[in-house]
This record gives sequence, C-alpha cells and structure tokens, in this order.
Amino acid sequence: MIWKPFLVAMALASTSMGATLAHAECTYNLSADGVQAEWTAFKFTSKAPVKGNFANATLEGPREAKTLTALAEGLSMKIVGKSVKTGNPGRDATVAGFFFSFMKDGGNITGKATKVEGDDTSGTVHIDITMNGETRDVPFAYTIGKDGTVAAKASIDILDFRMQPAYDQIHKACEGQHTGDDGISKTWTQVDLALTGNFTSNCG
Repeated sequence: MIWKPFLVAMALASTSMGATLAHAECTYNLSADGVQAEWTAFKFTSKAPVKGNFANATLEGPREAKTLTALAEGLSMKIVGKSVKTGNPGRDATVAGFFFSFMKDGGNITGKATKVEGDDTSGTVHIDITMNGETRDVPFAYTIGKDGTVAAKASIDILDFRMQPAYDQIHKACEGQHTGDDGISKTWTQVDLALTGNFTSNCG
C-alpha cells in the first residue's frame, strides 16, 4: 500500500562518492522516466505477497546537477494514495476505499531524503515518509549498477504511522480473501518498498 519516484538520486548522494569524483568535472542527470516505485503487502499466515504501485506519483526537484549530492538535494515525491494499482480493478477499489480513505490528508503520501550513508555502489539513504499525518525516518538500502541502475529497498510497519483504523477497515473488507488453507484470516501490517531508476553521467 505504499509508494514511489525520488530515491534514485537520493541514493546516489554519498559523501564518500563526492570525494571519489572530486577530480572530475561531471554532470549528472536523472533518466526521463525518473524513478519507479512498488509496494508489497502480505496476506495469509504464509505471508503471500500482493504487489502494487501508484498511477499518480510526482517527483519534484532538480533533474540535472554537477554532483550527485546536488542532484539529490531538494528532491521529493508526492503520491496520491487512492491512485493505487495492483492489476486487479476490484482490489484497487477496495484498497482505495477501505484503506486510503481512512487516512488523514486524503490518503496522500510524501517523502524526502534527509541523509545518505554509503558510496557509489551501495549504502543507505534515509527518507522522511509522511503518511496519515505522521512522519517517520525510513532507511532504504540501495545498490548502484555499473550501467547507472539504482535499486533501493525498505520495509515499514503501517502501525508506526498510527494507521490502526485504516488497517482494521482493510482487514475487515478483505477477511474472506485473506483467509488461507488454515482457516485463519491474516492481513500483515508489514509493507515492503522497492524503488528503481537510472541516472547518466558525463564527466570531462
């Protein structure tokens, strides 16, 4: 039930990386597609995954800079929670109506990078995620491929965002669909987040 596009540049903004590239004059660009984000929720006691994303997610901030750190600074993302997409229109309507509708701020989500720890291959980027009127620091582990592909992953517990009412509603609405072979209906409060993107560099 959660999230998307801005972690690529954030994941790149490493202090040690800046030192490594200090002798080259470079320009860094985010790809035209920006960043793609997915969430994975879980059902059944066996923890079966349910994946999705959002149709309406906006990346704001610079798309080009002289350093990776500068590219990351000022980047933020806004997500319309009710634009959730799972590949199942019926499920989309249920999640929008029985989960995001019970959150503050219309179910919208925002995020902004605050700190990066790592280098130009891997590390951790800290993102302030604001949801249901609550802001939490969420650490994303990132890796960067030689081709400029960036992948960042994190896991949250929605109850950390005071979302018990929303959780109760979605669990009740999906009680039958979330009942496994053991006869137990289980909706997990854990949600995994995954973000991918690409950047290009031109160093003189």
